[in-house]
Amino acid sequence: MISQLQEDVVQGPSEDPELGKVLRVFPTLETTRAGRFPSQAVVVTSAARKLIRLSKDGERIHAVIVEGSEHDPTEHADFHEISRNLRELLNKHFAKAKLCLVSDSPLLDRPQVRHSLVHYDLPVLRFEAGFQKTFTALTGQPGSVFKERLEQMGMLELERLVIHATFVRGKVDNSQDKEVKAWLRHIADLKPASVRIDSPKKPAIEGCKPITATRMKQIVALVTETTGIPVEVR
Repeated sequence: MISQLQEDVVQGPSEDPELGKVLRVFPTLETTRAGRFPSQAVVVTSAARKLIRLSKDGERIHAVIVEGSEHDPTEHADFHEISRNLRELLNKHFAKAKLCLVSDSPLLDRPQVRHSLVHYDLPVLRFEAGFQKTFTALTGQPGSVFKERLEQMGMLELERLVIHATFVRGKVDNSQDKEVKAWLRHIADLKPASVRIDSPKKPAIEGCKPITATRMKQIVALVTETTGIPVEVR
């Protein structure tokens, strides 16, 4: 059972269209007990074993991506230690590889989570709403979290910060002009290194659908013209 858990927690290597050959680490993958995550020791040891084996076999790894499954990776109580250890493992075995974080709902109210982000070459945090009401409709979280998230993200001062935004229309619509302009004001204040936007064919929110290609181009142009921040469509 432990060996299977190790395989589930650290998956790959696999090919990523942008980063190359990557390992994916899921620190908040639920174990056989609901609400329980793998221990720090299991996560770090699983990553170490795979990285050491790949290094001995002469294989190349371009990045290690820390992400969530049903739970955000920052929910792990030992997220800081996991991040630090992964950084040290990469420095030792694959010094040129990037350590990346994909976080849809970062727990930035935890000081250790905020401090952990310095270990990442590419910290990708999700934020896609202009107003509290829209934030709640998109995430299911109370409006108070919207203000807190903005304040906490503004405290990060990360030169490599990437903001990820998913745009949808229908039951919830964060692609309207008023919404996008409000979102852009937040982006201008946060000053990320870049912005990633997408619109999946099958949005996770029931009653929603992707925005049109034309609207996507308009939003890209607005980001560029309003903030001057590089934008990437995924």
